[in-house]
Amino acid sequence: MMNDISINDEQQVLKNKKLNVFTSLMIVLCSIVLGIETYYSEKILLFVVLDYIFAIYFLVEIIVRFFSYPSKIQFFKFFSVHKTENTREIKFIEEGIWNWFDLLIVVISSISLLESFFEHPEFLVVSRLFRVFRILRLLEVSKELKEVEMKIISIIPTVFSFALLLSVLMYIYAIVGVFLFAHQKYNNADFSNLENSFLTLFQCMTLEGWVDILHQASEHNNNSWFIRGYFISFIILTVIVSFNVFVAVLTSQVQEKISASQQKEEALMMKQLNEKIDEQHHVYLQHIQMLMNEIENIKNQIPKKS
Repeated sequence: MMNDISINDEQQVLKNKKLNVFTSLMIVLCSIVLGIETYYSEKILLFVVLDYIFAIYFLVEIIVRFFSYPSKIQFFKFFSVHKTENTREIKFIEEGIWNWFDLLIVVISSISLLESFFEHPEFLVVSRLFRVFRILRLLEVSKELKEVEMKIISIIPTVFSFALLLSVLMYIYAIVGVFLFAHQKYNNADFSNLENSFLTLFQCMTLEGWVDILHQASEHNNNSWFIRGYFISFIILTVIVSFNVFVAVLTSQVQEKISASQQKEEALMMKQLNEKIDEQHHVYLQHIQMLMNEIENIKNQIPKKS
């Protein structure tokens, strides 16, 4: 009975591997076709047919993968929380992240199949182009790319924390800017409302023309030094301080991950070495015991002197 189960498991793994290989080939082919299609401005029947084939295949493939999971909840699980007495560690599940990625891409790109039901289907045509993002799936091909992928995934919480901090700073400065400039617009320096203030500050944060925005805003106000201090302090806090701190934190985290990975590898090597030593020690003890038994037998065979 156990042999039948193991054979079925092996067959299932083999089927999954074949499906993954074929899906990877379809992803590459789909990306190539989308690239070739950019050279033609008009619709071509061949590309339309291929688009339907790719959309239907990826939709069927994700459904087959979903029903192949013994636990359907496990398909959507992309992280797990390990609690200890003092800490709580969040561990990302690589397969779950890719399942969500594939599902979102397939759902968004499959909306393009409804193109014929709308009078203005431009947004549906664009939605199918999301299928090209599935080429990122090829990161799983090599071990080196998977290691890079896992390092990127591991720093996602830090990226979100930094984005939240940056958003809070921009929100504060946007509100101050709206009241400071009395809902005015000065060419590119638009502080007429909160949304436009956000966009103006985002342009300043990219360092693209922020000096022009500074001059446009300050030359229409009496407190020019205060206005300049507003923009300069925003640039210092967001661009210089925040981004440098962000890079420093990322660098330290990557270094910690590398050190932890090296320690795990060293611990595994030491464990394997100790197991090998124990195994050899056990073998040597057996040989010594056999040798002692032979010596004892030889001694017993020697006639004793009367």
